[in-house]
Amino acid sequence: MRVRFFALSGVVGVVVGLATLGLIAMIAVVQRALYGQASEERFASIVGDSPIWLVLLAPAVGGLIVGGLIHLTKGQRYHGIADVMEACAVRGARMDVRSGASAAVAAAVSLGAGAPVGREGPAVHIGASICAWLAEKLGFSQSDSLTLLGCGAAAAVTASFNAPIAGVLFALEVIVGYYTIRVFAPIVVASAGSVMVRHTVLGDSTVFTLPVFSLNSLWELPLFAVLGIVSALFVLALIYAVGHIQTFWQRSRAPLWVRPAFAGLLLGAIATVFPHVLGSGFQAVDLSLNESLLPGFLALLLAWRFVGTSVALGSGFAGGVFTPAIVFGALLGALLWIGFAAVMPGLVSAHSVYAIVGMGALGSAMLGAPISTVLIVFELTGNYEVTIAVMLAAAMASAVMQLSPHTSFFRWQLARRGVNITSGRDQSLLRTETIEGVVKQECSFIASGDKIIDVERLLSRDRHRIAVLLDDDGNLLGSGNLRMFVAASIDHGFDAPAADVLHSPATAIAEHTNLVVALQQMADADMDYMPVVTATDGEEAPVFRGIVVRAGLLKAYYDVIRAARAEEFGVN
Repeated sequence: MRVRFFALSGVVGVVVGLATLGLIAMIAVVQRALYGQASEERFASIVGDSPIWLVLLAPAVGGLIVGGLIHLTKGQRYHGIADVMEACAVRGARMDVRSGASAAVAAAVSLGAGAPVGREGPAVHIGASICAWLAEKLGFSQSDSLTLLGCGAAAAVTASFNAPIAGVLFALEVIVGYYTIRVFAPIVVASAGSVMVRHTVLGDSTVFTLPVFSLNSLWELPLFAVLGIVSALFVLALIYAVGHIQTFWQRSRAPLWVRPAFAGLLLGAIATVFPHVLGSGFQAVDLSLNESLLPGFLALLLAWRFVGTSVALGSGFAGGVFTPAIVFGALLGALLWIGFAAVMPGLVSAHSVYAIVGMGALGSAMLGAPISTVLIVFELTGNYEVTIAVMLAAAMASAVMQLSPHTSFFRWQLARRGVNITSGRDQSLLRTETIEGVVKQECSFIASGDKIIDVERLLSRDRHRIAVLLDDDGNLLGSGNLRMFVAASIDHGFDAPAADVLHSPATAIAEHTNLVVALQQMADADMDYMPVVTATDGEEAPVFRGIVVRAGLLKAYYDVIRAARAEEFGVN
């Protein structure tokens, strides 16, 4: 069975790799249609050479199209990595494939029109949607479905950035949420399939052109720690800005479909002066790595790029946040290097070192995934000279984010929707487990004319605590436990009718109820047991099936969580 799962993982890697390359091709098609040329690495130059009217209108037209697509999308919003995290944590690894398709088209138009967002978010969502569809069609368990979604996420990151190692760790760190050989091995297979597709189609190309550099001294490590802290504060400022822009649009009551168009017009206006504001920003990263930007221009570009990305994300453009984080990190690192070099001339490493460390630190703070972010930076740059510096900065950035209300951009997005994935994965597991396995027949059946003394004697003889009253067809009429009958005998006497003190059949629960709901209903009714019936909606008589007790539900609850922890930590 596992061999077949590995084979499926390889197929998933190839399919998702092709889908990701298809997204890249779609972005190029939109760029060519709007600007007459297409190049991710030279996009700023294309914008700079375009007439002003085109620079103004192209993002606005793209925004108008994106607004229309989002208006027709489920939930009327862009779906990205946060939705994949939610699906894994609280939806049993189930996703809507149609939202993946619409997100792909919206992202292609957004990025093709020049929105300063990333392609990795929609790529991961596409890959996860494909895997969720496969898992549902093949009838996979929640555990296998979660693993398959991890395969899709890893394959998407691998194909998007030519970073197979980081793709695997991103899937484990952000999507799946834990590391085990059972999960790790299929994800590696999927990443391998995806990187084969990437190399076959695009070759073993790197995203950035790097100068030769090295770390001067370990005495610089405190400076890299400062860069990590500043990077986290930058991400928190971005979250604050995006949230306020979203709030502004909500209060304005402007139609959803026009918001990206207005944002696109603003982006176009900024781009007439700063062309690097539009697009992925890879050209700006190359320039900052190679010290080709003047300090004043570098600061202005960082500020305007911050405004542009905030407006794009807050107004409904579709795209990811990791690529913007890489751009921000490179610009911020290069800018801080200027300050450090001015204070300590001749003592700090090359500016490119700080740009790369900034990429790792800010990416870590944005994603909440320091390990995979460090590796993505290494695989993007192809240089391991500054390993300790990137790790330290990423660790400091992550530590600051952990102290804030928002541990990552994705978790902030989920929090705005009222989704808490910290406990969500366990809740999701429990919601897939019904009470059917803990239903017992440990009760005594009484007649409608029985008195309280008769019921007490019956329970004593049968050694049961619960009595149930049924009609001739086996439908539930009421139930009670020994404690109720003892209390009733004191208040009303032993000869009082037992039927008068029974709980209503409305307190029963359906046999397919999950553990979470069953425990909640039991707590709401202040009971330590509940009858189980076939139906409680009033449309048909509630046929009695048995009883569940609190201790049985809690044991089942514990067994589910223990099995999940055993799988996560590799315990057989």
